[in-house]
Amino acid sequence: MQNSPIVKTKAVFGPIPSRRLGLSLGIDLLPFKTCPLDCVYCECGATTNLTAVRKEYYPTESVIAEIDAKLAEHPKIDYLTFSGVGEPTLHAGIGKIIGHVKSKWPGIKVCVITNAVLLGDPLLQEELRRADLIMPSLDASNEAEFATINRPADGVSFSGLVEALRSFRKACRVTMWLEIFIVPGVNDSPESMARFRTLVQSIGPDKIQLNSLDRPGVAGWIGIPTRERLEELAAQFDGTVPAEIISRVRAAPDEVKRKIDIETYNSHILATLRSRPCTAPDLAAALACDRDQISAHLRRMEKAGLLISEEGPRGTFYRPAE
Repeated sequence: MQNSPIVKTKAVFGPIPSRRLGLSLGIDLLPFKTCPLDCVYCECGATTNLTAVRKEYYPTESVIAEIDAKLAEHPKIDYLTFSGVGEPTLHAGIGKIIGHVKSKWPGIKVCVITNAVLLGDPLLQEELRRADLIMPSLDASNEAEFATINRPADGVSFSGLVEALRSFRKACRVTMWLEIFIVPGVNDSPESMARFRTLVQSIGPDKIQLNSLDRPGVAGWIGIPTRERLEELAAQFDGTVPAEIISRVRAAPDEVKRKIDIETYNSHILATLRSRPCTAPDLAAALACDRDQISAHLRRMEKAGLLISEEGPRGTFYRPAE
């Protein structure tokens, strides 16, 4: 039986320090957890609404109002990033939101993090044309790996995903950083890497990024490659496109640091954790708080039943209990 979806009251979260984008204001357009894939590594948990249907999942005008209010408060961010607890391109209003941001806030860069399933849709291609950066995923080099890692909705195939990436790249010259999530023993063999090189050549992204497990995923069997192993894999793309390994989160810039009173910790913490599980150091960096103070407060919130904790690759991670 599927869990009931989390009711989201806000579509905007952050700003938070991103491992790849600096200081990022997140935009989450979907109810938990709506996606055409059920990836084994997803930090948001298992997909409860496995779908490839585009519609207005959250009122577009409300999202725009939230973005305007947050950007008025935090104008010095690096990126406005569409991500969160589902696949953002499922939202039928994403193009209108991007257009609004680029018109009203021309100095703000827009990034779309996507699993790439829908990128072959000509209407969606037109909607994403004004984005500054798109970060699609390609976690499999064949259908078998796709079924094991990404666990797609009915009608979604590996071949369709690859063709969607090729089609988008031809239609839109938006900067593309293609992410490959390494699952040891599944998609990191010499044969897999040879297939990935061929696929990357046919898609033509500006660069590729190798990712690996950082927060607890859906499946407990996923291994974590060493830095040395990731460097070996990245080197195999030499002569194809630039390849890099995604680094850990960096601290928030000084200009956005601010003191948060103890009474407001709960709302800030819960808003951040609804977008992704975090450790105490993650939250300290995201909220510009004292690490010891927030660690103690997380323990109090857990005792009060507001949070649950679990051990992950980098220590204790927290999620909302709801």
